[in-house]
Amino acid sequence: MVQFLVVDDDPACRRLVEQYLQPLGQCDLAHDGHEGLAAFRMALDRGQPYDLVCLDIMMPGMNGYDVCRQ
Repeated sequence: MVQFLVVDDDPACRRLVEQYLQPLGQCDLAHDGHEGLAAFRMALDRGQPYDLVCLDIMMPGMNGYDVCRQ
């Protein structure tokens, strides 16, 4: 099964992207960069990495660029 991760601090944007992706596979959501990075690492540890990560760039705390660097 295809797995997606959507990381966005805007709930409306998260829901919109989830609605588009959900028919295509499993869609996990994260509300900020820290939560997204934790979900990404857990998926790697399980040996089931995400096939696609939709990452917002402008988020408070840890922005999308910081998440990518990690």
